[in-house]
Order: sequence, then C-alpha cells, then structure tokens
Amino acid sequence: MPKVSICIPAYKNPAGIARLLSSVKEQTYSDYEVIVTDDSPDDSVEKAVWEAGLPGLRYQKNPARLGATQNWNEAVRLSRGSYMKMMHHDDWFAGPDSLERLVKLLEDTPGAALAFCGTRQVDLTGEKAPYDRHITPRQLDLIRGDFRSLFLGNYIGAPSAVLYKRTGLEYAKELTWLVDVEYYMRLLQQNPCFVSTTDPLICIGVSESQLTRQCSQDGDLNLYEYGFLYREFQLSEKTGYQKKLIEVALTYHKPYAAVKPYGIGYGAYTRAFWQKKGADLLFLAGVAKRKLTGAKR
Repeated sequence: MPKVSICIPAYKNPAGIARLLSSVKEQTYSDYEVIVTDDSPDDSVEKAVWEAGLPGLRYQKNPARLGATQNWNEAVRLSRGSYMKMMHHDDWFAGPDSLERLVKLLEDTPGAALAFCGTRQVDLTGEKAPYDRHITPRQLDLIRGDFRSLFLGNYIGAPSAVLYKRTGLEYAKELTWLVDVEYYMRLLQQNPCFVSTTDPLICIGVSESQLTRQCSQDGDLNLYEYGFLYREFQLSEKTGYQKKLIEVALTYHKPYAAVKPYGIGYGAYTRAFWQKKGADLLFLAGVAKRKLTGAKR
C-alpha cells in the first residue's frame, strides 16, 4: 500500500489539473498514489489526466455529478494510503521537496495526526504579484489552547496545505464554504496534536471564478454554515464565539431574527449593531477627510 494518497477532486479545469500533476511528477518523495475523481460534464479533464503520463494514477469519471464536497469524499473513499493529501485543481506543489517535507513533519512527530504548511498565493490572471501566507505564533497558541478557535478564522489554511493521517472521517456533506474548517475541528477534537511549518510548500491558485469567491459573497450560506459549526461544537458558552456569529450576520445585513435561533440575546445583537455602525461612520469620515486633504493639495 502507498504511504500517501493524493486525492484530487476535479471539475472543469484541465489546465489546472495538468499543472498540478506536473508538480506531482517532480516530487522527490515517491511513495504515493494519485486518485482523480472527475465531476466534469465533458472529457477535458480526462484528456489532461492521461496526457500527464503519471504512473500509478487512478482516474474515475463520476457517473453523475456529486458536487464539491461529495467529490472530495469520493476521492478519499477510493484511497488506500495511511496519509491523506487533498489537492484542489487550482493548486500545486511549490517545489520538488514539498511532499517529502510534509511527510517528514508527521514522521518526526508520531503523536500528531495533522500537519500543515504556509502557502504562496498566486493570482492566476497574472495581474498581482504572488505573496505568502502562514499561521502566526498567536494563532498557533489559540488552536493549541482550544481547537474551537478555528471558528474565529481558518488559521490552518486551504485543504491543499494539509497532510493528515487516515481517520475514517468524511467531509460534512451539509457544508460547502466551511467544509475544511469543520473537518480540521473534528480532526483536532479527536487528536489535538498537530505540527506545522510557515514555509510555503504549496501554491494556491487565486481567481475570480473560484468556488470560495462565490461562497464568500453569499450571506445566507455563510450564516447557515457558521451556525452549523456553532451548534455542532457547542460554542454558545463563550462570548467570543457569539460575537463572531453576530459579526457574520451583521456583515451580510441580517436582522436579529436570523441569529435568534442560536440563542443569542437581543441586547448582545443590538450592541454589536450600533458598534458596527459607529465603526463604519468613523471609517467613512476618515476616507472623506483624506480625499478633502488630497484635493486641497
């Protein structure tokens, strides 16, 4: 059996698949298998897969479209490795030793079930320069203290930046936007030991067409999914988590009725509403002042 299963849930991105598989071929670590589960309506991805000429690759064309999260699960179900590596079709390995270094993180800390790295954000349009992202020391301390801190922000990063031991867990089919955060939280709930590096071992392709961009603009989806995690991990007991859920509601201009089912009081919501109003007014006043000062000059 291979040590690592590289799972690639694909959907209508042959160029991205070709770039990703090319980076897989360059890896110095070779004890892996690659599984591609294809949700595309045509054969463009399949052609790109076979043209890549990657030995040992397994490809499955889904008979009917599964949707994003279930396509992730399908790839995982077909895998055989003891270490799982999800790679999205917009992303790729930043260097030939990326996979080897991620594996070494877990090998050097046998008690850990999860390893993750920094990422290089690459604008696929070429209009912006690449930049690196990684977890901060404060964020590391937050997660070590309470894995539920991930509700406040995805400090770990995209699924492509993660390597984890096989646990039998599947991604929550009810979710689309916070599916990775929810999964990390369940992993750390089982085993809070993790390892990480700030080095950018993975490149994340960024474009306007990404599913994440679409999801970030959907207020109903955001409130539903944050609410899902809020209930699943019993977050109502801490004020900070309540504030986060209210913040999500206010960001998308949701009324109090939208957060009332989660046990949030009217007073807490109203205070946050007026605090946000005040902050917004101060921001707009600052913008106006800078424009006026610039015009006078």
